[in-house]
Amino acid sequence: MAGKFFVLLLLTITSLVVKAQSVISGEKTSFQIKGVIVDTSGRPLERATVVLRYKDSAMAKTSVGGNDGRFALTAPLKGTYVLSISHTGYAPYSRVIEMNVPEQDMGKCILARQSKQLNEIVVQHRKALIQNKGDKLVYNASADIGNKSGSAADVLRKAPMVTVGSDGAVKLRGDASIKVLLNGIPSGIFAKNLKEALKMIPASSIQSIEVITAPSARYEAEGAAGVINIVTRKKVKQTSGNLDLSAGNLEQSASLGLNLSREKFDVTLMASGSFEKERRKTDLDRSLLLNGQTAGNLMQRSDITQKTRGTSIELGTAYRPDSSQKIGATLSYWREQWPVKSSLYNYYKDAKSTTEYNQLADQKGGYHYYELALSYIKHFKRKKQELQLLGNISGSADRSDYTTDQFSPDGRHFFRELSPNKGHSKDYSFQLDYTHPLSKSGLSFLETGMRWSKNNATSNYAVFNNLHQPGSTDLKQDLARSDSMNYFQDIAAAYISTSFETKSRWRFRLGARYEYTRLGARFRGAVPSFATHFSNLVPSILLAKNINEEQELKFNYTERIRRPFIWDLNPYTDASDPRNLTTGNPRLRPEITRLLEVSHTYNPPSGFTLISSAYFSFNSNSIESLVAVDSNGISRTMPQNIASNRRLGANVNVYTAVNDNWTINGGLELYQVWFKSPALQIGNSGLFHSFNINTSYTVPGGYIFELSGDYSNGFITLQGKNTADYTYRLAVQKEIMQKKASITLSFNNPFRNYLKQTSIATAPTFQSQSVTRFYNQSLSIAFNWRFGKVHKNEDEKKAEHAEYPGRRRRSR
Repeated sequence: MAGKFFVLLLLTITSLVVKAQSVISGEKTSFQIKGVIVDTSGRPLERATVVLRYKDSAMAKTSVGGNDGRFALTAPLKGTYVLSISHTGYAPYSRVIEMNVPEQDMGKCILARQSKQLNEIVVQHRKALIQNKGDKLVYNASADIGNKSGSAADVLRKAPMVTVGSDGAVKLRGDASIKVLLNGIPSGIFAKNLKEALKMIPASSIQSIEVITAPSARYEAEGAAGVINIVTRKKVKQTSGNLDLSAGNLEQSASLGLNLSREKFDVTLMASGSFEKERRKTDLDRSLLLNGQTAGNLMQRSDITQKTRGTSIELGTAYRPDSSQKIGATLSYWREQWPVKSSLYNYYKDAKSTTEYNQLADQKGGYHYYELALSYIKHFKRKKQELQLLGNISGSADRSDYTTDQFSPDGRHFFRELSPNKGHSKDYSFQLDYTHPLSKSGLSFLETGMRWSKNNATSNYAVFNNLHQPGSTDLKQDLARSDSMNYFQDIAAAYISTSFETKSRWRFRLGARYEYTRLGARFRGAVPSFATHFSNLVPSILLAKNINEEQELKFNYTERIRRPFIWDLNPYTDASDPRNLTTGNPRLRPEITRLLEVSHTYNPPSGFTLISSAYFSFNSNSIESLVAVDSNGISRTMPQNIASNRRLGANVNVYTAVNDNWTINGGLELYQVWFKSPALQIGNSGLFHSFNINTSYTVPGGYIFELSGDYSNGFITLQGKNTADYTYRLAVQKEIMQKKASITLSFNNPFRNYLKQTSIATAPTFQSQSVTRFYNQSLSIAFNWRFGKVHKNEDEKKAEHAEYPGRRRRSR
């Protein structure tokens, strides 16, 4: 079945290509001029500005040269034109052209460096917050003043297609199965607990967020929804540093970065600490159903407060034996604790009995995590030819304990339970990537490589209580709920991918990745051990067409995998709320998601950017959290492979600079989702939509004002849905100390003390409704200081020019 679908997909795409080619060939006659922009040494100049003018100096066409220096413009009519090319640090290039043939190749357009230093004023446009770069959408977080305080979770709220719920859950196009990278490298800290790990990364340290919904074969196949890459700030040459401090009613953070660079060595040191407070109150009303009639009713009121404290330190070194090689090593240490204190009122009544009590619970979660990453990069003489080696070793010590005490309505203490859960894990990985150019320009190339990873983890859990003698202080172990789990996962992968471009400006990227997985677990107690293995061949297809200098059309097809992790498989039962149990499922199997996507980018010289896409994704063995309620009214939440999941959606992202002082950007996400479980004979569907908007305005005196917000109408699940979730933010920034430092004042939800969200779930055996109040109103002030020598080298200047193609210069 999959093979037939794949063949049908290729035939469909081929027909689209043929039709597009025929449409293009049927257009009216046009006159194209092309060439390559180089300096006096013959080196291509990236992202140069190209302008074609009529004889009367009126503008006819504009464009930006590619990373290889190549450019192409289409003249609307025959006649005489003036071609002008400019690039930062080079003298302007100008040439008169007679357009009288369909295609004219200018060959090399040579730009000479400025012969004298001009006394100039730079009128600099702010970097666009949203950009399309190849196969990824990029949110330039460092250009957003609202990110001077907070954590990485707050930054992700503003990234395209990403939603962060009030409970901290991160989803991409409504799917929580995401592969998160740090500076392009997998990190075990995200695989352990994404929600808590994001709190450890200061928002002010993030340069950009890259969202990749259809990754190439070079990326791991893990992550059904795609890949999110968090890029921290770029380092600059010489000796420099940064200090970021923020304080507020819900969170405080401090981070320090130091960079030391010499001719062959770089040393970086980064340290940070953070504190965050979360509070929520929930009212739950659940009915137990028997043959469609109410057989029991549960009413609960809870008040939960979590205080998260974290510290991290990272030491990185790099050595360059020569200009073509780089050897790097990075050692990181993370420590985080998140104690949770809660109170709970419980009332349950059925035909047999009535149960009423108050409960106090004390939960303690945390981990120590270390990671050592070693890298080697070799650049060869041929453009695009590169070899990269990456090795990683990491380990952690985890704990997740709880203690509960129950009291009768008159205050009598009658029950206590405590459950220690300690774990350890070790991860090893090695990765090799090689890129080989197939053309002198490097536009056509072949990529291949392999990756091996090994994970070993243990979880030792036990339960002690006085169930045998209520009211006693003597706690005895519940052997039926105590066990030890030893988990392993080994993955071996290899890939091959090729990218090439035709003369008609079609770009193809075809690849495949093979992954072999072996995983299993052994238990000391009654739970049966298991082991399994499976292999996946994951195709990746990208077709892109530059319609003209301003528009690009892309078609994508890929497959992604979601493997169950140790917390999905661990049968340990969290009974901190005895009426609502949560447990893992050792019988889980991986899910495979297939994605078909078409996207369009419109980016005229004015700086306006419009990025839109439509997609369809589907899988037949989706891992979903299923809630089941037994005859005693006790619910058990467990992940299971029980449903198919289909999504048909679209998203739009827009950025525009109204003028030099005012920018606006926003995004819209829309999809229809269908869940169906034939085994349980249940299903659900619904329309999800969300949007975000961000606008900033600069006024004289060094002040910048920003307003941003996001809204979603609530996620749909197999058994129910949530109501709307929204936040809004105000920020004002003042630059000080000759623009080397800034002070930012931020208000989150200033006119709302809490967000009220309702969750509804239904099944043949129960109906439930919970109303949660998230207390997320906050005020914070941040101080950010960059110090030291921050002179940028040529590579950084080129990168800066690429980010600001609209920069204008004028002499005094």
